[in-house]
Amino acid sequence: MNSFYEELSLIIEQMSAYCSFSLGKELLLACKPSFEKLVIKRDNQQVKEALELCYKYGAMPFMGIKDISLALENANKGIVLSPQDFLHIIDIINGTKGIVAYIKNIEGSYPAIKELTDTLVICDKLLNTLSVCFDAYGQIASNASDQLRTIRQGLAQIDQKIMDTANNFVRNHGSSVVDGIISTRNNRVCILMKASDKNTYGGFVHGESASGMASYVEPKELIGLNNHKQSLLDKEQIEIMRILTNCTNLVAQNYHDLYNDLNTITLLDVIFAKASWGKEHDACVATLSDEKHISLQKAYHPLIDAKKVVKNDYRIEDEHSMLLITGPNTGGKTVTLKVIALSVLMTYSGMPICAQRAELGFFDHVFIDIGDMQSVEQSLSTFSAHLSNLAYIIDHATSSSLVLLDEIGSGTDPKEGEALAIAILNYLRQLKCHCVATTHYNRLKTYGKRHEDVLVASVLFDEATLSPTYKYVENLTGQSNALTIAAKYGLKKQIVNEARFLAQQNKSQEEMLIEKLEQQLNENERLNQELLSKIQANDKLKKELEQKEQKLNNYLEHAKEDALIKAQEYVDNIKGQADDILAAIRTQQNNVKFHEVLSQTKKLDDLIVEESEDEEDDTIKVGDNVEIKQTNQLATVISIDRNNVILDLNGIKVRSKLSKIRKSHKHVVKKALKPKKREISIRTMPMECNLIGMHVDEALDMLYKYLDDAKMAGLKTCRIIHGDGTGALRKAVHQALAKDKDIKEFRIGNYNEGSTGATIVTFYGA
Repeated sequence: MNSFYEELSLIIEQMSAYCSFSLGKELLLACKPSFEKLVIKRDNQQVKEALELCYKYGAMPFMGIKDISLALENANKGIVLSPQDFLHIIDIINGTKGIVAYIKNIEGSYPAIKELTDTLVICDKLLNTLSVCFDAYGQIASNASDQLRTIRQGLAQIDQKIMDTANNFVRNHGSSVVDGIISTRNNRVCILMKASDKNTYGGFVHGESASGMASYVEPKELIGLNNHKQSLLDKEQIEIMRILTNCTNLVAQNYHDLYNDLNTITLLDVIFAKASWGKEHDACVATLSDEKHISLQKAYHPLIDAKKVVKNDYRIEDEHSMLLITGPNTGGKTVTLKVIALSVLMTYSGMPICAQRAELGFFDHVFIDIGDMQSVEQSLSTFSAHLSNLAYIIDHATSSSLVLLDEIGSGTDPKEGEALAIAILNYLRQLKCHCVATTHYNRLKTYGKRHEDVLVASVLFDEATLSPTYKYVENLTGQSNALTIAAKYGLKKQIVNEARFLAQQNKSQEEMLIEKLEQQLNENERLNQELLSKIQANDKLKKELEQKEQKLNNYLEHAKEDALIKAQEYVDNIKGQADDILAAIRTQQNNVKFHEVLSQTKKLDDLIVEESEDEEDDTIKVGDNVEIKQTNQLATVISIDRNNVILDLNGIKVRSKLSKIRKSHKHVVKKALKPKKREISIRTMPMECNLIGMHVDEALDMLYKYLDDAKMAGLKTCRIIHGDGTGALRKAVHQALAKDKDIKEFRIGNYNEGSTGATIVTFYGA
């Protein structure tokens, strides 16, 4: 595979990463260009609408959707599905509902997308049934049937009876039972008893302990209960199988709707994956035209960093059906060819392309000869491989084809290569197909200028920096600059100079004049591009300055309005307080008391002081030391909210007005704080202590610390996990617990609490 098709595959692989589930990814990776006009139009319209929806509403949701094709086929064949299969079917029905809701909430006309979503069928009846039968973890729910609910109620009751009976046995035969341990062996509840007493009480022995000193015994009191439980468990499994079978039959009845929904969702996933990739790359969907031409604006290669790539305009029209691109090595000729080829083939694959705007015609086929296609297996050199490919193109191209040829005629003697290239181009021009070719040959440059139907273009090379600019320019032929590039890469100056002399001798006077003219044109183009860049930079700077000026004006306008509003509110507030004080004075005129009038007058004075000192108060900041005007007490500002402040007054939080305080340069002496006791919240206190894997000394240290924390947190009960092992750690834990006066009691865990590997502790006060 040559480099072009590798790059095309890599782009498709990038797009597939935006797919939401496996079927969409598989379909997108298998995507190939179509040359059927109706298919191209349909696919591009779908992606165009999806791209617009991605910008307006985000990508279509495909959450939870998975490939259920195998489950559907099994259900259709009568093979009972697993609970996990039903969960996936529930997900796809819910996913279908999400897609339909997404479409209902959008505004505007999107006929191509709605044509697909209108075919979706929501299997509500099946969804309701499955949702009742299965919980979120794929377990059969008790409400799946009345029979199952009754069986499970019976199981809960028999479990309780078994535990009650086992606990009674432990209490009544404590001398024979080891540590009161109740366990489960072979799905039957047993009791750990001394090996010497294992046959004393009848029943069955289900195994020995690791030490051989104890046995797991199922006493005769438990045999009937355990048998009853096993019977219920068997009935439960039979009922579960009946439920699974019924649900499988329901899925089979909805097979066609679910299968069609899956196919439609897969197609939508592919369409929106393409659109999401297009949004990420700021791509566009090409406008399709019946005219056989190509017009790309600000186009670039998708695999080159968009921040570094040079974007160019390309066009191929009827009057210039052949485009001949010249320029230096590493200058971008091949990249230009690939951008045009990718734009056409990606459009024919229903994909957005990396361009600001694009208009493409319909071609019956796209023939490409790009890259090194030598083959050891077929004994083909690079030149032979190119010739083989060219022969195929010549035999199959038509007047409606697009042909792209990289370095046509290269790989052999230059004179023969030039002659062969001119002959091939003549044939393609007579065929009237559209063609894009790149070349280094001078005769081909002259050939292109002689014919009006050939558009000559070049990629520029900056001789000042000895580097390509990747800028594409029409009506300009470029030099190969092989010797300049050779000097840049360190070839000895002596060799380069001799090569220049020999090359100059082989040039005619006409060729030297043309070369000089092209150098002047290149320099003019470089200056024009430099000037254009500066104009664009100035325009951008001017626009940014205008935006900043507008923002500043808006800010000042809003600030002025806010200040006026706050000032008016303050005036209204002062006026209201003054009115209240004056009213109080008037009510006291009939029974005048000097101290009361003086008090009201003092309030008026305070209002005047508040207003006059506002400007000074604005200088107070959080952390400043201040003085309370009325009491001359020193405090520190904790926070400020407009005219309100919170002060730290000798460790007490006090609320005040800014007008009631003034800045002070005195030092506030803070009282020494008493160290706080360590506090542990019951919300963060774990309910168990895991000692497994520790040595006895290490485990006891951790146990004592945990018990102290548990008491401080106020726990009523906790669990100590010590495991079985040799029993040494369990014994040490029990001895430590027995000495703790704050512990009311402790016991070995029940079979559902960790059994012999855990101890349950109850504190006083529980």
